[in-house]
Amino acid sequence: MLKSKNLKNTIINLLLMTLLLWIFLLSIKLFGDVFKGYFKSDAQNLIENATNNPIISLLIGILATAIIQSSSSTTSMIITFVGCGTLSFSHAIPMIMGANIGTSVTNTIVSFGSIRNPLEFRRSFASAIVHDIFNILSVILFLPLELMTGFISKSATTLTEFLVGSKGLKFNSPLNELVKPASTKIQLFFAELLKNPIVEKVEHAKTKMSIEYDGILLSVLVLIALIMLFISLKYMSKIMKAILIGRFERILHKYVFNNILTSFIFGILFTVSVQSSSITTSLIVPLVGAGILNINQIFPYTVGANIGTTITGILASLVSGNPFGISIALVHTLFNVFGAIVFIPLKFIPIKLSELLSAKSAENKLWAASYVALVFFIIPIVLIFIFN
Repeated sequence: MLKSKNLKNTIINLLLMTLLLWIFLLSIKLFGDVFKGYFKSDAQNLIENATNNPIISLLIGILATAIIQSSSSTTSMIITFVGCGTLSFSHAIPMIMGANIGTSVTNTIVSFGSIRNPLEFRRSFASAIVHDIFNILSVILFLPLELMTGFISKSATTLTEFLVGSKGLKFNSPLNELVKPASTKIQLFFAELLKNPIVEKVEHAKTKMSIEYDGILLSVLVLIALIMLFISLKYMSKIMKAILIGRFERILHKYVFNNILTSFIFGILFTVSVQSSSITTSLIVPLVGAGILNINQIFPYTVGANIGTTITGILASLVSGNPFGISIALVHTLFNVFGAIVFIPLKFIPIKLSELLSAKSAENKLWAASYVALVFFIIPIVLIFIFN
């Protein structure tokens, strides 16, 4: 009788977890779609107006990606611009590195879902910003080396010689297809409610609805996405504790996060399958917050996710077949591979830094808010304005 009751509770929890996970993924998708819809032209202008200053190019990459919350979108634009000659190959390299930093804003925002619980927030925030800090340290190390020696771009150019002529592959993320219809319907519903213009466009024999965003629609949809995010995270954390305590937790520790290699490979493969490092790194944040995993276990997974997300750019570049486009896509991959080679053995550095900042942030939430505002928005905007 007791076993039957436990089985029933487990099934109910799994169903609730599936629903909450879908809401969580939908909130991230909605965030990305809304910011992309409102800011995409601004991000495109930022990229097109890159200067000869590599630092400004880096900051443009950070800001453009933080604005639309998708490194895949930013790198795809960069690859397109390089391929058609709008953006030079050398200017695009720092921008690609900046996109790596900008994309980590999503999982950092996700960590704020546990802000009311100091211990969970401290763990969640540390697990989120270790991604940022890894990317920042990689840029600090490899951007000067690239500018002095060109070793990443030369390696990418050599690899391109083997890939030119390859046929590109298109791959639709299954998770994207799972939440895309709901995200589109929510946007269209509120666009109609607030009387925002909706334009029908025919692309590749398919009708696509394009919404003209304004500040009000942006605010409403961001608020809805935030509500979904916080609610889903709150109850996912509770249910995960109930489900994963015991056998499932042991499986997770034994087969996925039991060592650096399996964690790293899982991060790559999972991100390749969903084509979004924002999703894969965000999913792990509540697991660390709940105490099911720790930051040491998920760091290789996060680094692997960074590599996995570059596959989208490679596929996009192979479709175009332009050698410069392929080379810049490979720069993105190689930058992350070299970062993994250096910082997985030295993981104590980004982990220690993230733990120090998260401890401060748990004591005073202004540290966390200031960090996000300064790193992803204020510093890039101010420096771009000063030096441009």
